[in-house]
Amino acid sequence: MPSSNPAAAPARGRHDRFWILGAICLAGLVLPLSFTAPPVAIPAIAAELGGSPVALNWMTNAFMLAFGSCLMAAGTLADTYGRKRVFATGIVAFAAVSLLLALAPSLAALNALRVLQGVAAALALAGGNAALSQEFHGPARIRAFSLLGTAFGLGLAFGPSLAGCRRYPPP
Repeated sequence: MPSSNPAAAPARGRHDRFWILGAICLAGLVLPLSFTAPPVAIPAIAAELGGSPVALNWMTNAFMLAFGSCLMAAGTLADTYGRKRVFATGIVAFAAVSLLLALAPSLAALNALRVLQGVAAALALAGGNAALSQEFHGPARIRAFSLLGTAFGLGLAFGPSLAGCRRYPPP
């Protein structure tokens, strides 16, 4: 029977740890786009799906409330079921829901999908942070979390710009 002691676990190669760091940093870049980009797209979404200003505001609120409310529970799930498993589940769910958002037939459906996207983002972030803590120790952990913070900051900074990019037909 395998030991549950992390110190008894086989040591990962340095190469494997950097793949894990890269995947988590990539997620750290993409996840903030999901809450900084939609407010920029509100006029286009209103033109396509209609809705009152209050209903349109819930597009942002639904994600943020679900994300913030589920973050601690997602951390517990990561500790219980495995950090990498929760991270992978969150990323797959986040990608699937993000694709479904493009097909939302109504503002209510879009807002419901944004709740699911917030839950998936919480799973990915909590699982990713826990996985980094498990894989890196000492000064390497500080560098790993610094890279994750930088990726997250870049996602926050460029989300509105990326969402505002449109191709206009030539006059």
